[in-house]
Amino acid sequence: MDPGNPANEPPPSDTSRRTRSPWRAIFLGCFLLVPNAFWLAHMEMGTRAANRFGAMGGPFPTTYSLFANAISVLVALIVANGFLKKWRAQYALTQPELLLVYIMITIGSCLTSVDFLDVLMPMLAHPTRYATEANGWKTLFMQYIPGWFGVTDLDAAMGWYKGNSNPYTWEHLRAWAVPLATWGAFILVLLGSMLCMNLVVRKQWTQNEKLSYPIIQLPLEMSDENVPFFRSRLLWTGFSLAGGICILNGIAMLVPQVPALPIKIPDISPYFPTPPWNAMGWTSITFYPFAIGLGFLLPTDLLFSSWFFYLFWKAERILSALYGLNEYSPQYPYVNEQSFGGYVGIALMTVVVMRRYLARFVQDAWRGRVETGESLALNRAAVIGSVLGPVLLAGFFHHAGLPLWMSVVAILIYFSTAIACTRMRAELGPPSHDLHNGGPDYILASVLGTRGVPAQHLTVLTYFYWFNRAYRSLAMPCQLEALKMGERRNIPIGWIVLALMLATVVGTFSGYWALYHFGYTRGTEAKMAPHLVYFGWEAFNRLQSWTQSPREMDVPALLAAGLGLATTLLLQVIRMRFTGWPFHPLGLAVSGSWTMNTIWLPMLIAWAVKASLLRYGGLRSYRTALYFFMGLILGDYLPGCLWPIVGWIVGANAYSFQQ
Repeated sequence: MDPGNPANEPPPSDTSRRTRSPWRAIFLGCFLLVPNAFWLAHMEMGTRAANRFGAMGGPFPTTYSLFANAISVLVALIVANGFLKKWRAQYALTQPELLLVYIMITIGSCLTSVDFLDVLMPMLAHPTRYATEANGWKTLFMQYIPGWFGVTDLDAAMGWYKGNSNPYTWEHLRAWAVPLATWGAFILVLLGSMLCMNLVVRKQWTQNEKLSYPIIQLPLEMSDENVPFFRSRLLWTGFSLAGGICILNGIAMLVPQVPALPIKIPDISPYFPTPPWNAMGWTSITFYPFAIGLGFLLPTDLLFSSWFFYLFWKAERILSALYGLNEYSPQYPYVNEQSFGGYVGIALMTVVVMRRYLARFVQDAWRGRVETGESLALNRAAVIGSVLGPVLLAGFFHHAGLPLWMSVVAILIYFSTAIACTRMRAELGPPSHDLHNGGPDYILASVLGTRGVPAQHLTVLTYFYWFNRAYRSLAMPCQLEALKMGERRNIPIGWIVLALMLATVVGTFSGYWALYHFGYTRGTEAKMAPHLVYFGWEAFNRLQSWTQSPREMDVPALLAAGLGLATTLLLQVIRMRFTGWPFHPLGLAVSGSWTMNTIWLPMLIAWAVKASLLRYGGLRSYRTALYFFMGLILGDYLPGCLWPIVGWIVGANAYSFQQ
C-alpha cells in the first residue's frame, strides 16, 4: 500500500478522548463564519486590477481541496489556545473542539466561494442590469425567468453594480429578499441531500474500505497536542522556504523597488506560434510551493497519472491539429467531454461496488436494525434525505418551467459528479477537481442540441450554471472528510452533523451578506474582480446564443464522453488485474481540468521526489520528509492569506500566492 494513503491509523490521543459539550465550539464556529465570509469574498472577488505578477484578484483558496483560509483560521486558534493553556487552562479548546470549528469554516468557505455564491449573486441581477434593446434579452428569455429567481428592480440592481450605495435601505433589501430566500432554501436542501448521502456511505468508506483521506492529514496533525508537529525542524525549514518566497513577493508587490522571485510563467503557448504546436492552448509553468506540498500527500500513481494525462491532452490537441481533425469542430478533441465521461465512470464504479452495502443499509434502516454505536434515527433520516432531497430539487426546477424528465436527468448528472468528486477525494485526495463545462446544463445542451428546445426550458436550464460552473469547492467531499475526522478523533457523529447543518445555515447567510455588502459599497463593476461580472455574461450570453443560433445535437461530444467513460472503466479493470499499473483512472478525470493547468509541474516535481524517496530511502524516509512538505503548505498559506488583509488596510493590490 502506498504510504501516502496510510491504512494503519494511529489511535486517537488522550486529548481527543476528552468529551465536552459541543456548544462552545459551535458558537465559536458560527461567530467566525461571518468574518471568514468577508475575508474570503475580499480575497477572491475584492481586487479589480491586475497586479504586478499578472494575477487578477486572488488568492483563490477555495479552488484547491485544502482551503488556505480554513487552515489559517485553525493555526490562529491553535496559537491562541497555546496562550490559554498557560494562563487559563480551563478555557483551552480540546482537539475535537478545534476540529469542529475547522469543519464549520470549511463548509462556510464552500458556500462563499468563487464557484458557488460568487456565481449565484451576479446571475440574480445580471439580466435586469444588462438587458437592452440591442441584445433583445427581454423578448428572448427574460419573460421566462420566474420573478422569485432574481432581482427585478432595476434601481436595486444598478446600485449593486455601480456601488457607492447604502446596502441597508428598505428598497434594496426588499429587492433581494425573495430571490435570496428562494435560493437559500435550495442551498439548504442541496447540502442536506449531500450530507444524507455521506451518512449512508461513511461506514463503507471510512471503516470497511478504510480510505485514506489525504486532505485531512494536515489539520489532524496540527491540532493534536501529543504530536510534535510544530517542533519539527523540517517543518520550519519548509515553512521558511515557502514563506520567505511569499513574504518577499508580497513586499515587492507593495514596493516595486524590491526585487521579486516569480514562481509562475502565466502562459508559454505564445512561444509556439506555428501549427500544429499552437494548438496546445494555454499552458502555465508554475513552481507553487504549496502545490508541491499538497502533491506529496497523494499516492504516487495519482501523482504520475495527473501530470502524464495532462501532457496526454496536450498531445491530443497537437496531433488533432497536425492531422486536421480540429477543422471539423473547434472543441476537438473534446477534453472536457472526455473528462466528464471519466467522472461518470468513477460514479458508476462507486455505485456498482457498493450496491450490496447500500441495499443492506436501506433494509436495516427500514427494519429497525442497527449496529452498536449507530443511531437508527440518523440512519433512517439519511436514507429518506438521500431520496427526498434530489426529488425536491428536481421538483423545484420543474415548478420553474423545466420538463420533469429534464429536471430529473439534470439532478442525476449533478449528483453523479458530486459522488465522483467525493469518492476521489476520500480515496486519493486530488488537489482540485473542477470539471469546467461539465455540468448538466452544458451536457444536456450538447447532447440534445438546442434546436427544437423551447426558450423557456433553456432559460430555466441556465440556472443550473451557478452551482455547476466548476466543482472545486464542492461541499460534499468536505462533509465526508468532517465525518472521517470525527471518526478518527472519537467525536460523536451527532456533534459533527449539528456543526455541518449550522455551518450551512450561517455560512449561506454570511456569504450573502459579504457579497451583498461589497457590491453596494464598492460596486461590482467598479472595484471588484472582473470575473464577478463575467460570470453573469458567461451564463446569459450562452443562453442568448442557444436561442438565437440553435445548434444540432453534438454527436462528437457525446462520443467523446462515451470514450472517457470507457477509458476510465478500462483503466480500472487493468489496475485491478496488474499490480504496479501506473495509470490511475482518477488521473484521467482530474487532469483535463483548468486548475491542473496551474499545478501540473508541481505534481510532477512532487511525484519525482516522493517516488525517489520511497525507492531509495523507504517508508521511513518518506515519513521523515513529510513534515518538510507540510511546511511548504503552511509557508504559502499563512502569509499568503495575510497579504490580502494588508492590501485591504493600505488600499492596494496584494500579492496572490496562487493562480
